[in-house]
Amino acid sequence: MSTVRYGGVDPEPLGPEADDVLAALSDDLAYHGNLASALADLLQRGLDDMPGLAELLTRLRERRDQLLARYDPNATLSRVREELDAIVSKERASREAAHERTQAPEHLLAQMELDALPYDIAERLTALEHYDFFDEAAHERFDDLLASLRSSLLAQSFEQLASAIEAGDADAYAAMLSDLASLIERFARGEDISDDLEAFQERYPGIIAPGESFEDFLARLAASRMDLERLLASVDDDTRRALERLQDALAGSPAIAEAMRRLGEALGTIAGFDADAMGFRGSEPLGLGELGPVMRELGRLDTLEAALRQATTPDRLGAIELDEVRDLLGADAQAALERLSRTTEALEAAGLMNRTGGRVELSPRAVWRLGDLLLRDLARQGVLGPLGQHAVRRTGVGTEPNGEVREWRFGDPFRLALADTLRGSLARNGPGIPLRLDPDDFMIEQVDDQARQGTVLALDLSLSMPLNDTFLPAKRVALALASLVRARFPADDFSVVVFSETAREVPITALPEAQWDYVYGTNIQHALALARQRLRRVRGRRQVLLVTDGEPTAHADDEGSVHFAYPPTPETLRRTLAEVVRATRERIEISVFVLARDRGLRRFVEQVVAINHGKAYYPGDGELGTVLLDEFLTNRLGAAHTARRTDS
Repeated sequence: MSTVRYGGVDPEPLGPEADDVLAALSDDLAYHGNLASALADLLQRGLDDMPGLAELLTRLRERRDQLLARYDPNATLSRVREELDAIVSKERASREAAHERTQAPEHLLAQMELDALPYDIAERLTALEHYDFFDEAAHERFDDLLASLRSSLLAQSFEQLASAIEAGDADAYAAMLSDLASLIERFARGEDISDDLEAFQERYPGIIAPGESFEDFLARLAASRMDLERLLASVDDDTRRALERLQDALAGSPAIAEAMRRLGEALGTIAGFDADAMGFRGSEPLGLGELGPVMRELGRLDTLEAALRQATTPDRLGAIELDEVRDLLGADAQAALERLSRTTEALEAAGLMNRTGGRVELSPRAVWRLGDLLLRDLARQGVLGPLGQHAVRRTGVGTEPNGEVREWRFGDPFRLALADTLRGSLARNGPGIPLRLDPDDFMIEQVDDQARQGTVLALDLSLSMPLNDTFLPAKRVALALASLVRARFPADDFSVVVFSETAREVPITALPEAQWDYVYGTNIQHALALARQRLRRVRGRRQVLLVTDGEPTAHADDEGSVHFAYPPTPETLRRTLAEVVRATRERIEISVFVLARDRGLRRFVEQVVAINHGKAYYPGDGELGTVLLDEFLTNRLGAAHTARRTDS
């Protein structure tokens, strides 16, 4: 079996980004032609060696899992109790030492006060807030504990609201929180709050940032409150009640605590707090300084995961905060999302994509470009091999040099213009021995090719094609062949007929969208009839390239009714072979590319070859592109070689 070899195929570039994107989409587009679906798949797997959404979501889950597997929020209160005990012990030791030195009664009374502290953490914290510390280090440590707890349990945004109130004015703070809760409640009911909102901002300047909408302000508050909701949802009932009592104690007064509860409930009506348990399963207590940061990080991970899951199109990636992606997932994740978000922009700029009524579709130019890329892939994968080993016996009718030269392109007869080729190499590499030639250096003599050939590619789209994994290879070679004919043999007549229960001609620009049919039947009779009708208009050599994985199981009768039967009936075989006879009489050559090893199909193909004197090919896995393109070029260029062929 001899092997035909051709050179690399490099279609005229549209820009690296557009080419890269289309190449990454090529298999999906060749399979189903749905650009939106192909882009969604590309987002999941990523471009080149850059991660896609699937990998980024896995990273998010792994980072969350590390936190959940490490910590136990139910043990957090034990850390608080340990810290309070350490503070009390330090204060007691200082009081005892001072009493021994001075015998002052206040130190003894202070020790009695410390001994009488409540066991409940919230009550103990409240009592210590009113205690007059003697040890400055213990006092400072207690203040740090209060600040850490308030940051974690009162929500930072709630704490920031206090900045609009004079320090220490608890009543004014409680009133402000109640006023805000009232505004939110009315806003949630759909009432007009514009006048009252303006009055609120005048009364409490700085709470809502300049230029910040009320909706954005509420989102900021709700996001902070959500951290607390996640914590409360992740602990057991006893711990949750203890944390709620501690939260009330940290508020500073019953009025503030009640106002905070009301504000939290009002925010819940807007944000719909429905926090699920985070699923902590570790044993390490969350440290006092870790409680807030860990819950906030878990919240950020959840928010980013939701955003990534909603990003079903490249345009939606633009709504994701890339700085957040970099902080949580790294610079490579940020770069990957930036590139993915530009995919539709690159396709549009290259004229490869159209937007119609909110839908994205391949442009006709994209279909031809897709064929170019698939043809190039066949060459680069070694399917067509290196340049220069395709021997041409003849060049066809009227192929006389016209005195002009041009660069060599895949499929051209190799009529080398030697002087121009050498000049190109010298210009690129400079003088020197040995002379280095690159495929881009090859120049050929331009000819006036008046030869014309008609080719119909008859493509089986019955349900067995995807079941046998032969559908995608067949679609890929169809697009590649269409591109080759258009670029190198523009005078040729090339068309595609697809068939299952019945046959139909498919415009080349609609070929990516051609799908297998969910019906039974392989109607080769109808496919050959349509091919004959198409080729009647062609003067010159005519051929049908028939690609199938099944014997004929359907035919049309004289009235046009379609009949299906498996195994094939004698009538189906008779009518199908009658079409082969008609094609033979009209001097149409039939080459059959058999994608299955079925005995019945083999017997049928042998009958076709015996009648038509065409060829039969049985390509193995991955060989359809090689075999079909070799056959086409052999017939088209009159090659003096025997293309890959198997008779057994």
